[in-house]
Amino acid sequence: MSMGYFASLTLKNYPETDIFVLGKNGITIAIQVKTQREKNTPNKLFHVPEKIENTKNTFVYVWIKRDESIDCFIIPSKDLAEISKKSRDNYIASRPNVSKEQMRMIHVNDLQSFKDRWDLLGLD
Repeated sequence: MSMGYFASLTLKNYPETDIFVLGKNGITIAIQVKTQREKNTPNKLFHVPEKIENTKNTFVYVWIKRDESIDCFIIPSKDLAEISKKSRDNYIASRPNVSKEQMRMIHVNDLQSFKDRWDLLGLD
């Protein structure tokens, strides 16, 4: 228990959910966590699930910098779907010869307004 929340890791039979959290207000939410290390991902991109529009999970993107400091970005699935769609559409529009079936990705820079936005979990 941290900050008054109860968190539990899920088992493998909960696809697309890594953590369930019970808030002080009695609300339970499902969180999906994605982690990248800067030294392994110099282009600073995170994968976004293709069917993001079909989930209500909140996503926590964890960016581990070269100096081992950590940035956390808390983003509701609705916002993530919107930003990643726009990013993919812009990528395809600027490169007319690429396949239209590009994976959804999001750049760390596009997540900055969600940095440390734990309030978006709605658990207080």
